[in-house]
Amino acid sequence: MHPPLLDVKNLVKYHATQGGMVRAVDGVDLQVRAGETLGLVGESGCGKSTLGRTIVRLHDPDEGSITFKGEDISQLSRRELRPVRRQMQMVFQDPYASLNPRRTIRQILTEPFTVHDVGTRREQAERVEALVARVGLHPDHADRHPHELSGGQRQRISIARAIALEPSLVVCDEPVSALDVSIQAQIINLLRRLQSESGSAYLFISHDLSVIGYLADRIAVMYLGEIVEIAPKRLLWQQPLHPYTQALFSSIAEPLPPSVPRRARVSMKGDLPSPLNPPSGCRFHTRCPHVMPRCRDSAPPLLGVSQADSDVHRVACWLHQAA
Repeated sequence: MHPPLLDVKNLVKYHATQGGMVRAVDGVDLQVRAGETLGLVGESGCGKSTLGRTIVRLHDPDEGSITFKGEDISQLSRRELRPVRRQMQMVFQDPYASLNPRRTIRQILTEPFTVHDVGTRREQAERVEALVARVGLHPDHADRHPHELSGGQRQRISIARAIALEPSLVVCDEPVSALDVSIQAQIINLLRRLQSESGSAYLFISHDLSVIGYLADRIAVMYLGEIVEIAPKRLLWQQPLHPYTQALFSSIAEPLPPSVPRRARVSMKGDLPSPLNPPSGCRFHTRCPHVMPRCRDSAPPLLGVSQADSDVHRVACWLHQAA
């Protein structure tokens, strides 16, 4: 087995708020392999976006390590991070907010080559034209400003900027949630095609399980700052083990004929607890239909379901771990 492209261990990120300190990311372990898509799902406010931004070092981690291509980048300075940023890029949820409104698309797409001193001016111009075509836009779009483009076109430019330097890892933070449904499918298929062409790995963050189910090879489920289950897509789709994962997946509308049995509906009690004061023990115990006394006292570790598949299907739940 080759070492993972990205290896995150015990990652912690705090956010200071008026109400106190929030552990937005609390002891997360995950790996992304070269060329794969790891989907990251969970309710709004669970820490998905903070995790993605911390991985690419837009936020500095408070604890833990981020190993990328065998190098721990968690404590690198801004100058030391520059060569790493060529290989690690991000696509944001709001393309209008992430694009400089005063610059033309040509200037926006030229910037990565200029910052990293790639090519002559002529070569940079040729690369920009190729990028615009690669994401399915007309050459004329290069001389427009972001406000002159539709939401889907702006997101295509954001994607073009992210892949300009052929990164090994692209973190996609809800890249289609702000778009119309008809445009979402186009952007998703674009991302899938670009990945097949380049071989880049994706960490794809979304609350939309149908999108994750289409793109991901493996899926990690996050709840209140923690990863509670991670498994290959097919295995997680067929046999989710954590009660929170079961509740998420049972909410999916399945277009099945009457003769095919549907997934049993699993409901959650109450509301999402405040991240300022998360529950003790298992953080899901206040909403879990299978809660036991042990769940209130101690937090279950994220472990393999069995020794045979310890690296395949991992879950943080006392129901699936030895006493």
